[in-house]
Amino acid sequence: MNVFTTGEKGFIAQNLPKSLEKFGSKIVDLSCGMKLRGDEACVHANSVDDWVNALQMSKVDLVIHNAAVVGTDVVALNPCESTLSNIAGTHTICRAAKKLNIPVCYLGTTVVYDTPSYQDRLISEKSDKLPRTLYGIQKLAAENIVTTHCDKWLIIRPLFAFGGAGDMNSLIAKTFYSFIKDSAQQIDMFLDPTKFKDYMHVEDFCDAVALACHSNIWNDDFNVSAETPIEAGGVVRIMSEVAGGDLEKCVQWHPQTDYLGNHRLSSKKFRVNFGWVPKYTLLEGIEDAWRSIRQVSPDYNPLKYLEEARRRNIDLTQFY
Repeated sequence: MNVFTTGEKGFIAQNLPKSLEKFGSKIVDLSCGMKLRGDEACVHANSVDDWVNALQMSKVDLVIHNAAVVGTDVVALNPCESTLSNIAGTHTICRAAKKLNIPVCYLGTTVVYDTPSYQDRLISEKSDKLPRTLYGIQKLAAENIVTTHCDKWLIIRPLFAFGGAGDMNSLIAKTFYSFIKDSAQQIDMFLDPTKFKDYMHVEDFCDAVALACHSNIWNDDFNVSAETPIEAGGVVRIMSEVAGGDLEKCVQWHPQTDYLGNHRLSSKKFRVNFGWVPKYTLLEGIEDAWRSIRQVSPDYNPLKYLEEARRRNIDLTQFY
């Protein structure tokens, strides 16, 4: 298949090509002649007709809709742009895909769920949805657009993906980066270190997406997780062992902002339908992330949004 991924310079999209190639599919580039956001085609600045023409000319068989302004803090810093990208852009790309009868696989997020109601049990696809942040609200709205504006669709929600290329948001990327840079200032981490999270290596998630897109199962939603939950503070302790230093000194926790609390997800539905199992253990994934982050380009900085908030004197805790 010829696959077009919106937000092709984003974290997940940078890691998808290798997984798609395992099925003989390839990513196509539609940036030429399109209005750009940075160096990628902008989902909301181009019209439905623009997208129809671009998708048709490149003989695209599948759209993986990944373009989004991601993260509670990043959306808080960019509320207008995030609304355009996460909602209006989704509306535009779905309408274009429908005109050409192209299926859309939408990459969502598990923050759409009413997580406070599931502190002592796993979240499943049938769990109640009630996002608490602007980011989660936008992503839930986008899901509704996908299901109502596409003839063939998939919604796949990852849980705390990390590692690989371009990780700008995870606890793991930010903490490793801060440790490598030997910053004197602690990084703000909007998590409670005593609450359970379930981190998954990005390659496992991308393999899951590629598998689903090639399995001819449509018009359904799936959650994907490693199902190896651990306290957030425990993740940092494992990182300290891997890096050979005290990474706990790099982090300033803000437990009162952790609106998710224990965030654990069942991926049973996905595993049963597709026969998927993750390849990485948590330790193996963290070790891989440590190797990767020491080899990134000089312009990579997962702390840039935290630094921007400080420059603009914005208190990010008010958005959680």
